[in-house]
Amino acid sequence: MIKDVENLIKKSEEILPSEELFIDAVRDLMKDEIKEYLKEQMKENPQIKENIRKGMLLYIEAKIKESEAVTVLMKALGELGVLTLPPEMRQEILGTMYSTFKKEIDEIIEKTI
Repeated sequence: MIKDVENLIKKSEEILPSEELFIDAVRDLMKDEIKEYLKEQMKENPQIKENIRKGMLLYIEAKIKESEAVTVLMKALGELGVLTLPPEMRQEILGTMYSTFKKEIDEIIEKTI
């Protein structure tokens, strides 16, 4: 009798969806309700919608500037690293870098000429 119950429990675990599925479904329903509520509030107060739009644009602009700053820093650090190398190693590394990015460098040169 006990083995039958154990088999029944094991089979039911395989057939029934896990509780994670139910939790995810409830989360999705809650998200939808929150979205609807927020949309209603924004319809009632257009200034909030405009402020959210402005904030999102500022955020995107800041992320772009952050990426630009990181690029400038990486370039400067790369140049510093190359300058601190002994001359023979510097030539070897620059040659390797050129051969690695030859296609891209040639395209940039052709566009500027």
